[in-house]
This record gives sequence, structure tokens and C-alpha cells, in this order.
Amino acid sequence: MSSIIRRLVQVALVAAMLAGCTTTGTIDGRVAAPDQPAAAVAFTYTTSWGRHGGTLSTTLPSGEGFSGQYVHLTSTSTVDTSDPFFWHPDWADWNPFSTPWFDGSDGSTVVTQYSGKVVATLFGDQGDVMRCRFQLHDPERGMPGGGVGQCQVSNGSHIDARF
Repeated sequence: MSSIIRRLVQVALVAAMLAGCTTTGTIDGRVAAPDQPAAAVAFTYTTSWGRHGGTLSTTLPSGEGFSGQYVHLTSTSTVDTSDPFFWHPDWADWNPFSTPWFDGSDGSTVVTQYSGKVVATLFGDQGDVMRCRFQLHDPERGMPGGGVGQCQVSNGSHIDARF
């Protein structure tokens, strides 16, 4: 009897450890700021197994630090999962309600049509906001599978990224 209990406890501990595991990685990019030369920038992401999201952070050459949440859209994502990541239409060249991100239909189209994409909103410690979008190379693996993307900062800076 005690060996069965011991085995059940071991299984429960392993399951708890796996549920709490996280993966951390980096994303390399180049930031182009108005009236400044392009510069290297690195993002750090942390994702939890069993979740379709995590945290993303970076510090720009200006010294402003950004951090926030990202979500990996999948065919099973719900609209309420992605809603916080669609931005105000005043962001001129990245209107979230235009191609390639949104075809004008209801929000559920986004989560099915854009499965394999990652969107993020990061908040700066000096008042700026950054929004990012990534296309994953291997959506099954998530962020660790690599991808390409872009970020736009409310101060006019743009970042091209590859991981």
C-alpha cells in the first residue's frame, strides 16, 4: 500500500513541476529611432508551459525599459484573450483593423486566421508604449521555435526582430 501512495505522490510532484516550468529566451532586433542611427536591441521573453503567453521585456538604447504581456494566438484562443492586444486606431501605419492583421470581420476571425502569431503590448518606464507582432516559424513550439516580427513605439521608433 505504501508503494502505491509513494508512486502517486511522485506523479503528483512531477506534474506540479511540469505545470510550473517556464522557458526563457531572447529576441534580437534593430531599433530605428527618429534622427538617430539604428542600434541593436535585445528582448527577453518568459513563457510558461501550458499557457499561450508570457512576459516580454527590453531596454532601448535611450535607457527606457519596457515590459508587458504577450499572447500566442492559436486556433483555440478566445476573443477575450486577444482583445487587450489590439490597439487604438490612431497608430497611423499599424492600424490593427487593416491588413495584414485584421480583415474587418468579427474578432473571432483574428484568433483563427492568425493562429501562429504573437502580439504584445509593453509599457515603458518613461511613459511610452510599445506594441509588437511576431510570426512564429514553428507555432507548435511557440516562442522557442523562433520567428520574425516588428515592434512600434509611441515615440516613433520601429524595431525589426528575429529569433
